[in-house]
Amino acid sequence: MPEPPPGPVTIGVDVGTTGLKAVALDERARVVAEHAVRYPTRLAGTAAEQDAEVWWAAARTALSRVTGACGTGVTGVAVTGQAPTLVAVDRRGDPLGPALTWIDRRAMAEAREIGDLLGPVRNGPDPFFGTAKLLWWTRHRPAEIDRAAAVLHANGFLVGRLTGARTLDASGACLMQGWDDGWPAALERHGVPVGLLPEAVPSLALVGEVTGEAAARTGLPAGTPVAAGGIDALGSALEAGLLGPGDPLAEMTGFSTVSMLAVPRGTHVPGLLHTRHCVDGADLVLTAQVSTGAVVDWVRDLTGGAAELLESAPLLARPRPGRLLVVPSFAGERTPTWDARARGAVIGLDLATDARDLLLAVFEGTAFALRADLDLLERAGLPVTSVTCTGGGARSEAWLRIKADVLDRPIRVPVTGHGAAAGAAMMAGLATGVWSAPGELRGLTAATARTHRPDPARAALYAARFDLFQRLRETLPPLGRPLLAPPPELGDHQ
Repeated sequence: MPEPPPGPVTIGVDVGTTGLKAVALDERARVVAEHAVRYPTRLAGTAAEQDAEVWWAAARTALSRVTGACGTGVTGVAVTGQAPTLVAVDRRGDPLGPALTWIDRRAMAEAREIGDLLGPVRNGPDPFFGTAKLLWWTRHRPAEIDRAAAVLHANGFLVGRLTGARTLDASGACLMQGWDDGWPAALERHGVPVGLLPEAVPSLALVGEVTGEAAARTGLPAGTPVAAGGIDALGSALEAGLLGPGDPLAEMTGFSTVSMLAVPRGTHVPGLLHTRHCVDGADLVLTAQVSTGAVVDWVRDLTGGAAELLESAPLLARPRPGRLLVVPSFAGERTPTWDARARGAVIGLDLATDARDLLLAVFEGTAFALRADLDLLERAGLPVTSVTCTGGGARSEAWLRIKADVLDRPIRVPVTGHGAAAGAAMMAGLATGVWSAPGELRGLTAATARTHRPDPARAALYAARFDLFQRLRETLPPLGRPLLAPPPELGDHQ
């Protein structure tokens, strides 16, 4: 076993959509140890649920592995997570039912109702946002809400298991429709139980310490300070060096793709997502697709999970643009269309089509969807000159090259590249004084592993294909509506 690092170590945990990851960083923001645990999501129609106890089991496993490499020098912990993913808990902090994940879009009627009630707000009426989920809960699972002592985001649930505290960080609160440093009184009068949400605190606020019980189950030293943490996009933004307005746009691709741009506090771009940065005076404007990495996994599953399918060289040896065109909205869409019922499409199929043709088209289609979002930022006066890619998608050379050509922008891959969990460890370091200000991270996150620059001739071909992609996507929403009865939803406690 390697010797523990001599200096302070901070640990970050990210409660992701497909799994949980823990990362330990030293004071130079170098990875000391990391471990990931996968878990399932239950999907049915527009429902998408997870078991919060599975998060805690995954956290115990990952933290036990990571803390073994850190010795006793752990100075702080922070947790990021998929958001808005909500779980109702009792007074002991135990789940009263399954968590409603950010993918869950059953609250369409409630989102429209809240939109009519509040009028224009920074994050608009869509069942993605947590406030609509709360109202849906009161109507469809009232027994859970009636017994609930609190409703927590995914990262708040784990913070609760580590410290016993009930918390809500400001970046997560921003993804609750209508929250803006407080709640409109009209929501509670309308029956939305926003009082079950803890009062929002800054992401870098220290909210408690690791309890003796949590220490025994995770290997973390008892008494270790724990910060509130934030949404996964905030963790990825920190790790990518997105430390204030003017820094390049970053994107993370896992189950979904989210891009992040730091802007002055209060900036509003209609149709996009807005949340709080942990940097003073800054917000993050986000673009977000629902199913990008998930569609890649779908292709792999169709072919029996063959690992060689993802090899980059055979994909890049094929003519590009490829023979097929894919719209990757397999689970509804967020930006820019905000259509919960949108579905995907594959066109150009013939008997010569093989799995690599399909995967190449998925890589291209997800890049087209990202281009549409970046165009929206540009039209809002927020230029995007380059893109920093993080997350699992950044491990594919083929996907990165395709993004560079489709976006017609340089693609940078940072040396760090360990995802939101590494950003969570940075939050822990900022909260506990390992780094006195976010600017200290700039030099530690600046190293680039590789840069992909667009090929001008191929970029021109992709520009023409992008126009076709946009036209196809515009025709799809009516086809995405069920022609027969809608598929069954998940039961109350499946």
